[in-house]
Amino acid sequence: MPLTKPLSEVKEDIRAFVGESEHLKALQYLQEQLPENSGKRDQANLIQANLTLANQKYHTNQIKFEDHGVELSKVGAAILEMVAGLTEADFMAKATGAPAVSAIPKFVVIYNELDKPFFDGLKKQLTVLERFKKLRFVDVNGGDGNLEERAKVEIADADYLLVLLTPQFFIPDPIDWFDLVSKALGEGRRMIPLRIQKLPDEVPELEKLKSLPSMGRWVSEMPNQDNAYAEIVGELRKLLPK
Repeated sequence: MPLTKPLSEVKEDIRAFVGESEHLKALQYLQEQLPENSGKRDQANLIQANLTLANQKYHTNQIKFEDHGVELSKVGAAILEMVAGLTEADFMAKATGAPAVSAIPKFVVIYNELDKPFFDGLKKQLTVLERFKKLRFVDVNGGDGNLEERAKVEIADADYLLVLLTPQFFIPDPIDWFDLVSKALGEGRRMIPLRIQKLPDEVPELEKLKSLPSMGRWVSEMPNQDNAYAEIVGELRKLLPK
């Protein structure tokens, strides 16, 4: 929606909230200003999901007070970095037509390297479609060279980002995948969260992003994980050019 006050004042309002450690108010204020189909709004949702997880871990004694403070500082920094890059165009509703995808769409699979066994389960299903040239996929943890820089290059020309959601995804070691994905969302990249391993508690902000498997299920809790990955890839097939 068009801004009701100058962008500079909106930015100052958000910075003031962050300065008072009111991160949730800052994010909610920002979400109220941004149109529903905005990549920046999706980015704000993801940052809020990280805030929710940090608070949940602290209140359930999974992290100490000092570590909670570190997590909140990171959330504040992410909000400020996002706000610094906002333009008037971010607050204007976009046309409903989505950009065209490649004839053979590129899917970049993003996950913490600790979750490679989950990636391998998904890979078995994706390989079938790649074999028949229906899509191509990139393992963000594969290859040589600087992992973070290579990931940025792959994300830059991806048609879709497949993000394996597990508790490990939010751990910034060795790469802060959360930060990379958050920024990619802000740039308008298509992201499909894959609900792999149940997070400590439900994070409602993630529900605002369409995820797979359907009906809020988690792959790790389904009786047959091979069938779960086959179901995910079956849904992804619907995104492929006819």
